[in-house]
Amino acid sequence: MGALADGGISYLAGFAKGLTPDPSLWVDQWADEYMRIPRGNGAEPGKYRTDRTPFAREPMRCLSPEHPAKRVVTKVASQLLKTQSGLNWLCASIHMAPGNMLVLEPSLGLAKRVSGRFAKTIDEVPELRERVASARSRDARNTIDTKEFDGGTLYITTAGSAANLAEVPARYIYGDEVDRWEASVDKEGDPVELAEARGSTFGRNAKFYYSSSPTIEGASKIDELFLQGDQRHYYVACPHCGTHQVLEWERMVITRDGDTVTDAQYACAENTCGALIEESAKAEMLRDREAGGVAEWRAHAQRDGETVSFTLSALYAPLGWVSWLSLAKQYDKAKRALEKGDPEPMQVFYNTRLARCWDNAQERVKHSDLKDRAEDYRLRTAPRGVLILTASVDVQHNRLELKIVGWGEGMERWVVDYQVIYGDPATDGPWATLDEVLKTPVRHEGGRLLEILAVGIDSGGHHTHEVYQFCRLRKHRHVLAFKGQSRPNRPVIAARPSKVDVHWRGAMDKDGAELWMIGTDTAKDWLHHRWKIPSGPGGVHFSTDLPEDYYKQLVAERKIIRWVKGYKRTEWVKAKADRNEALDLSVYNLGCAHYLGLHRFSAEDWARWRLKVEPPQGDLFEAPVPDSTEDSTDDDADVCTPPDDAAPEPPPPAPMQPQPIDPAPAGSVVSEPQHWTPRGAGFTPRRR
Repeated sequence: MGALADGGISYLAGFAKGLTPDPSLWVDQWADEYMRIPRGNGAEPGKYRTDRTPFAREPMRCLSPEHPAKRVVTKVASQLLKTQSGLNWLCASIHMAPGNMLVLEPSLGLAKRVSGRFAKTIDEVPELRERVASARSRDARNTIDTKEFDGGTLYITTAGSAANLAEVPARYIYGDEVDRWEASVDKEGDPVELAEARGSTFGRNAKFYYSSSPTIEGASKIDELFLQGDQRHYYVACPHCGTHQVLEWERMVITRDGDTVTDAQYACAENTCGALIEESAKAEMLRDREAGGVAEWRAHAQRDGETVSFTLSALYAPLGWVSWLSLAKQYDKAKRALEKGDPEPMQVFYNTRLARCWDNAQERVKHSDLKDRAEDYRLRTAPRGVLILTASVDVQHNRLELKIVGWGEGMERWVVDYQVIYGDPATDGPWATLDEVLKTPVRHEGGRLLEILAVGIDSGGHHTHEVYQFCRLRKHRHVLAFKGQSRPNRPVIAARPSKVDVHWRGAMDKDGAELWMIGTDTAKDWLHHRWKIPSGPGGVHFSTDLPEDYYKQLVAERKIIRWVKGYKRTEWVKAKADRNEALDLSVYNLGCAHYLGLHRFSAEDWARWRLKVEPPQGDLFEAPVPDSTEDSTDDDADVCTPPDDAAPEPPPPAPMQPQPIDPAPAGSVVSEPQHWTPRGAGFTPRRR
């Protein structure tokens, strides 16, 4: 055989390699044969063994290219099977069925850590090392966020940018900790839908994997994806009776010595057995059929036919990881904190240990409880106690929603009106109707007519220009453009507005429209803590005319705790399908109240308003006082009188009587008093 040209040997080797078929293995089989866990990537470095976590076998098989499932979802406890299963899948795909891959993390820091973990794995596995570009290459094919390999590229980035979700097509997409993702990315929609759009060109060959521990009920993305699938649970057999069952926290039997937890056992779910299972039996219980046991995954539903979903709690953690005793101690500690009013530890336990959504029912107010408190007064009337009116408007794509609130002493409030004005806000029709409603006074129970002193309109939607135009022409009536700012520790309303109009020279128009920022988190906290107060300062009153959906909207949002970049952050969230317009209107009405300075009113200020709206009336049946200046009759001639030359004694001084305020005539309009002047963030009462 003649000598080969330069590069001939390399060419022939590459040609032979191309003719060699890729190994056809399930992902779990590939992991058992090839995967190595580097030091620092896990508690048990070295050769990967699926038998150590047999419950991970089925999810990895569903991730295999040969499996018909399009979407795999794992709602499991922290540090159990999520990330390692994802790494096994990506690495096996690089070896057996390469294609573009996209890994999405909730934060840049987490993306860097996953990238580092992946880089260590590549160095540890020869089959990957020869396929992935070297990190030392000058063409930068192996960086923190990009790793090229034969047949594709791996991209590791965050899910917080729409650009990251739209840059490249990807056959494989791994969404990690999806419950920590933003609900909407750059106002372009659901990040899961945006991510899956990257794989649309690959058809049935595309594969999506989502993993996370859940957060709060009704607002958990991973729970929503889990319910979309077939909802598989891991069934293990009781070592005493052989009954298959799912390990549930409610069946844990905790032994205490005083206040100290000393032991934790599991009670068999079979009534005829009821034996207490020691944790030492867990290793045998977890084995699936391929590992010589009888444990298995069982589906609890049949949904879209494309999604397989799994859930697993920390009760299934292998021996040496998280013990039942440590879980019992954590639960006991969280329970004591909950009894003291701190739900955070219990939420963490439910989310990260039990893989359950947290529903803090004790902090939530049921809509039925509010509806049962409804009082017998008609909407568009102001009951006794209402002294000042404010209004708020929520702008939707096909309607305007209006709510008028009456305020009384101590920020007690009444829902005076709630109505929906249908029509396209891009046209003049609904705005003209709204203007007429706002200009029409409200009849007070005492007979007066009350004007609305301040109006807040949401400008954060798709009709910002229309809101600015409406408010610009009605600044003299205190019709204000509002925009919510969901940040902690923000004031209910900003100290001053920002100018949003620009005149023809390009500078801000000082006489143009103004925008007031509303601290929605602060406002919702204030409202949330006062829903249960039926009357008195801070109390709230509802009319029997209000529909049931109104009350559901008031309590649609829940407060959850999230950790962002290592810092605790509380957020108000709602379920995707729930409506919350009534709550938003309450927030904006509270902003109007703070604009008017009602939160700073003293008892004297409220008394002044009460005299104006509900003036005292004298007794119409009281006998008139006789006039002492009338001339005396002849019958009084015998009354002794002083001599003419005597100086008459001065009469005793008449007692000082309070000077009543002249009541407004019945039917008159009670509007803004003349002694009010704007100051800072709102109005402050100033005496004449």
